[in-house]
Amino acid sequence: MFQLLYKVTSPGVIEEFVDTVDLEENKVLVKVDYMAICKADIRYFLGLRDPAILNQKYPLAPIHEAVGHVVKDNTGKYKIGDKVILIPNSVEEKYLKDFENRRCARKYLGNNYAIHSSFCSSSSDGFLKQFYVAEPELLVRYDDKIPAKIAVFSELLSVAVAGLRRINFNETDHVAIFGDGILAYITYIVFKHDHPDTKLTVYGVDKNKLKMFKDCEARTYNEYQGEKYDTMIEIVGGKYSADAINTMIDWATVGADLILMGVSEEKVPLNTRLVLEKGLSLKGVTRSDNKDFEHVAKLLKEKTVQERILPMVLSEITINSVNDIYQAYTKDIENKSIIGKNLMKW
Repeated sequence: MFQLLYKVTSPGVIEEFVDTVDLEENKVLVKVDYMAICKADIRYFLGLRDPAILNQKYPLAPIHEAVGHVVKDNTGKYKIGDKVILIPNSVEEKYLKDFENRRCARKYLGNNYAIHSSFCSSSSDGFLKQFYVAEPELLVRYDDKIPAKIAVFSELLSVAVAGLRRINFNETDHVAIFGDGILAYITYIVFKHDHPDTKLTVYGVDKNKLKMFKDCEARTYNEYQGEKYDTMIEIVGGKYSADAINTMIDWATVGADLILMGVSEEKVPLNTRLVLEKGLSLKGVTRSDNKDFEHVAKLLKEKTVQERILPMVLSEITINSVNDIYQAYTKDIENKSIIGKNLMKW
């Protein structure tokens, strides 16, 4: 069986490739239904990474946020028609036994941090194709009553779950999120559902975006009132991440935890003297593992979670040709003021 696979071949260029679909005995065949574009996909598309890295990546099929339904399962784990979340990260079991990867077994970290792990749309081709052949453990079933346009936010939700797992809520009185973009909002959604009794303040720069964070304190940096925080989460990334992280260091209590989730292509200068003086801990989070996705499948059933996700669906673009993909990318690149995504579907 043949299908079209779409790859970024150079900055600003997406081309069609022919891909074979071979279903092995221990694999599951999934029809991809909905896809969402990530900031990382945009960076690869625009060539906003080190040229040496990009030369090793191209050609690369983008998209690591996707959901679909099972077409055929040779393993017997799924039924035909089951709706599933596609997990983009994997690692072979043999690598988890290596001494160098022993720490990956720690529950708070996750085996996807193993040195030999693979991540779709980064170290391997992503989901920008109609069919996907997957190992059964790289799929998570979700309730078929949940619209695919909501479930496609699962990967982002899983990253938020992974970030919040780094926090000891038994020792936390007041958490601050720094950032007013889509991942900050997704993290707010998970936080309010899983930890409703913990005080939360969100800091950002765009007052219109901050209005989305309805049932917590949401302020601009200029509205800081002198509080000190024992836990802070940075989800700014890019060229402004240094300002955000150094502000967190300034506002931190002694012994505070700083969770870093924003991605920057530049090296970020930090006030390490104050980190030392306050005894702060910095924890980096970029990806999630299977258990995080399983938690997301449960979250998606909650009406409040669905209601908070729905406004992020900015448009649904049907893919019939490569031009439709360009349209979706353009819409996402041009969106600077609204928290949300332009989704693609087949």
